[in-house]
Amino acid sequence: MRKSLFFKSLFNQAASFSYRIFGKTAERVRTPFLDQNLKKSRMYIPAVLYKSFILFALFSILFIGVWIEIALFISKATGWIEETQFQISAAFVFLAAAFIFILTALVFYFLPYFKAYDRRIKIEQQLPFAVNYMAAMAIAGVSIENIFKSMSQRRIHSVYPELSDEMKTIEIQTDYFGKDYPSALQKTADVSPSPMLSDFIIRSKNAMISGGSFQKFIVSKKHEYQSLAVRRKESYFQTLDMLSEIYITVFLAMPLFFMILFYTMTPLSGPQTDQMSALAYKIVPFLGCFFLLVLEVMNEKEDI
Repeated sequence: MRKSLFFKSLFNQAASFSYRIFGKTAERVRTPFLDQNLKKSRMYIPAVLYKSFILFALFSILFIGVWIEIALFISKATGWIEETQFQISAAFVFLAAAFIFILTALVFYFLPYFKAYDRRIKIEQQLPFAVNYMAAMAIAGVSIENIFKSMSQRRIHSVYPELSDEMKTIEIQTDYFGKDYPSALQKTADVSPSPMLSDFIIRSKNAMISGGSFQKFIVSKKHEYQSLAVRRKESYFQTLDMLSEIYITVFLAMPLFFMILFYTMTPLSGPQTDQMSALAYKIVPFLGCFFLLVLEVMNEKEDI
């Protein structure tokens, strides 16, 4: 936690320094995609500061690349390196600088999008269970305002952290910015990374404005989201079943088949020691690690 706060503070200081140099340029650059995802990702940094930092990072890469190219040119002029070495080194520096430049631009540009997407997945995993909790309060006669306010409390945050952060913004809009509750709900729905949560908040707002029964609405949503969670889990288990069959067939049976084939060919072509060693000690472990990586990427960490 302390390390996270330290790096966040360091990044904010670097962004503030970058704004002093590239702030005016960043203000003129229009990036609706980046601006929207910065809000949805909850990175809590103004878009102009973030764009200033990107410009500073890209300028630093260009500056370092040009400085190295000048150093190589001086070394060639003074006879420290030959013409062939200079051409190879200059081409390598140019390609490396261009690659790092493009990679840095892409990473910083799409980082808010991936963080927002990660928050969306977690929110939609937590929402079916949180709605079940909210439905119990609605049945007990608790108002919409108090239900959403309770979802932003610390004890709920420990169970549904991302969803609780979204609900906290409603409280901030009403208590600190003086907005009425329907406007705060609309604002939160507009910047939420999850379309599922946005739809739930907007429908809650409509129930509040129209005077409809919020209790009936949230009970119906509870059943809808529970069915959705069950279907999602069934689909996930079917995918795992398919992957397990692929692993047994391709990652285990096929290397074993080739090992038996090499062994049976020994009387005809001699011992296949190198091939069998490569299969047993290199290919099979590599395929196993690759399969574990695929499982880790696909693994759904349910926040129940």
